[in-house]
Amino acid sequence: MPPEFWKFPSFLPISPGKLLCYCRLTYLPMSYLYGKRFVGPITSLILQLREEIYTQPYSEINWSKMRHFCAKEDIFFPHTTVQNLLWDTLSNVVEPVLNHFPLNKLRQKSLEIAINLIHYEDEASRYMTIGCVEKPLNMLCCWVEDPNSDYFKKHLARLGEYLWVGEDGMRVQEKCVTLADNIPAILNL
Repeated sequence: MPPEFWKFPSFLPISPGKLLCYCRLTYLPMSYLYGKRFVGPITSLILQLREEIYTQPYSEINWSKMRHFCAKEDIFFPHTTVQNLLWDTLSNVVEPVLNHFPLNKLRQKSLEIAINLIHYEDEASRYMTIGCVEKPLNMLCCWVEDPNSDYFKKHLARLGEYLWVGEDGMRVQEKCVTLADNIPAILNL
């Protein structure tokens, strides 16, 4: 989802405010990272993972062709030709246009809106975010914006509330999981 999506006014049927909060707050940091074209450092671990995951050398993969590739087990609703044409047009025509002057100013403004919305969500939730999926995404966005920022440091300070090492390895916790676990017991009382 391009970051320009966050500029859509609320009266439009596809306004971000009309998305379910979990979708909206997951797409928001992903659109920021996409708009920034963020790529993490290529370490030896990343290279090893690429070798293990992909069936051909990473540098030889034609990503444009792969856009429509999906395992048959994962296709619940097959893409129509019109849908594939739309995605190709957005990727091959709209994206390059948005990244050149004068429209790149729109991209920059959209990225500012996206990161401000991320900061708003972070501050409103005291850097806990709405869940364990959004937490690392928002934290990564803050790091991409400025690795030395207070925003990133505040995320790091709350990370221990999601991650811990248990007797069976690293664990991730979802907020309110104890409440959800206790409701059946309370109802049975």
